Amino acid sequence: MLPGWLWWVLPLIVTAALYGLALRRTAGVAAGGVAVAVALSAGTAIALGEPARSVTGVALLAAGLGAVTWALGRARRRGRARRLALAAYRAAAPDVPGVAAEVERHRLAAELHDTAAHRLTGIVVGSASALRLADPALVEEAARHAAETGRLAVEELERLTAADTPAGRADFADLDALIATWPDPRLSYRRTAGSAPPEIAAVAYRVVREALTNALRYGPGGDVRVGVEREHGRLLVSVVNTPGDPAVNGGDVAHGLGGGHGLAGLRAATAACGGSLSAGPEDQGWAVRAELPLAPEDRPPSAPYSPYSPYEWRGRQAADVALAILALALSIGTSLVTADVPEELPAEAALLVPLFAAHALPLALRRRAPLAGLAAALSVCPLLLAAGLAGWTTQPAGDVFLWCLWVELALLYAVGAYGRPALRRWGAMAPAAVPAVGGLALACGPGITGNRPAAWAVLATGVAVPATAAWALGLAVAARRGRRRTAMARERDLLGREAAAVVLAERSRLAAELRRTAQRHARAIVAAADARRLDDVLAEARAGLAALRESLDELRLQGDDPPPTIAGIALLAARHQGAVRYAGTRRAASPSVEVAAFRAAELILRHGGPEVTVACHADGAAVSGPSSPGAERRLRALADAAGGGFSQAEDGTARVWIPEVLA
Repeated sequence: MLPGWLWWVLPLIVTAALYGLALRRTAGVAAGGVAVAVALSAGTAIALGEPARSVTGVALLAAGLGAVTWALGRARRRGRARRLALAAYRAAAPDVPGVAAEVERHRLAAELHDTAAHRLTGIVVGSASALRLADPALVEEAARHAAETGRLAVEELERLTAADTPAGRADFADLDALIATWPDPRLSYRRTAGSAPPEIAAVAYRVVREALTNALRYGPGGDVRVGVEREHGRLLVSVVNTPGDPAVNGGDVAHGLGGGHGLAGLRAATAACGGSLSAGPEDQGWAVRAELPLAPEDRPPSAPYSPYSPYEWRGRQAADVALAILALALSIGTSLVTADVPEELPAEAALLVPLFAAHALPLALRRRAPLAGLAAALSVCPLLLAAGLAGWTTQPAGDVFLWCLWVELALLYAVGAYGRPALRRWGAMAPAAVPAVGGLALACGPGITGNRPAAWAVLATGVAVPATAAWALGLAVAARRGRRRTAMARERDLLGREAAAVVLAERSRLAAELRRTAQRHARAIVAAADARRLDDVLAEARAGLAALRESLDELRLQGDDPPPTIAGIALLAARHQGAVRYAGTRRAASPSVEVAAFRAAELILRHGGPEVTVACHADGAAVSGPSSPGAERRLRALADAAGGGFSQAEDGTARVWIPEVLA
């Protein structure tokens, strides 16, 4: 036999160990510790020769205590993660305007690279080739092309320097026109795809334009094959060029004028629409190939996990389930281990166990449906009263109510804290319903004599005190949560307006710089081309390209670190020469979701692959991308601390689900 004091010390030691395990390890590891503790408790009871009923009761009590300990440790772990996330979010807030300006610079850099820089490159190559060959017809054609292209460059620069510069769109007609007006005649073009979504056609246009310009710069004089074909619900874009003689097309003039960021921008653009890009040597030449989705089903889903995913047991819902397990353990387990309960009560046990379960299980719905859960729990008291009057049980309903009153109080708190606004009228009746039902159960007990209605009124008044306090506490918590959300929304709005002002100022500064340099050279190109001064056209085009390159270098300068937000993932990907795709409806999330999503994307980009997908959902966010064994453990721990989950597909793609929870 164990000493009496050890029966109290051992559970405390085990409880402390389980709490520490839940605080510092993932949910699965901590749940395994609870299972071991329950097995050891039951095994100890068996070893001490306790009857089967007592062994079952001990196991139930150990499971209830272990579940609550696990839930408390998990709550502390999630709370600590939320506090750290909020601190990181607010610490990075001063950097948001500067980062927004950098994002605007990157956007303008991509626009400049994809529009004016390509126009000027074509002018340089065409003019240099015509001057080198000294053919009057070619000189005339090059001047005409320079005038047309220069005017387009002026228009594009004017659009970029306007107050509002939306991203350009393109379709296959624009692609056909690009091919038709391209200055290099050694070009073959095949398009079998009839149509595509506008955003896909725009990316295809960018791929072809960038590849053709690179062919002019680095592989002049060779044949170029362009293909745009539809295959198995995908759009296949290919540009293959063979090496040629640079002297034929003036390639030495154009060589070196590129910025070196074109393919990186294309990879980001193709990944953003769910496609892929490859570029590399092929048959002694160079090939650029893109594969783009055409049908919606080919694109990543907007949310890899449903709002009530299999991972929810790790989060806030786990605390409610743990309370339900504790209620079952205290009602059924205590009855089984109590010495003064007769051994042979199979019929009564068959009645009481389902009633105890019906009273405890509504706790599992404490947050989702608190009012319905309270109604279900209260309905057990009248059933117990009826069973007692019929002689089916000797268990007084009043005793059960007092022993399990904390269940009703927990549900009352949930009605105030989590009840939906549409049910507030019914929720206000909840503090009166609990005293009414509880007072009735107590007044019908065997210890009450005399005027039972009067006793009912007195006892109901006594129960109303804790019931009203629990409901009022829930209302206070809900009000505080609402104030926090309002304050956070106000902070977001203020920060957004400040960032917008900084972006506008940065755009104005860059516009003035472009008007002073690149736009001036573009107008000079048009004037020289109209006067058929091809030497001046070439000089101005090269000067304009040099000015654009300086502007692009300035635009791509890195500033502060990206803020740990979902929006900041785009800049994070750009700095890692990667790409990010946002799916679903973008909406403001809590700081814990924003920071956790950013950290997950950061781990994937640093240790996995160059692409990451962020799926926004009303109930959270999912981050996925290629991962590595070194990042898997950290991703799993990050998701677990957020109350979400981690999974890995057979192809190595890691998926992290981060749920949105009420604070």
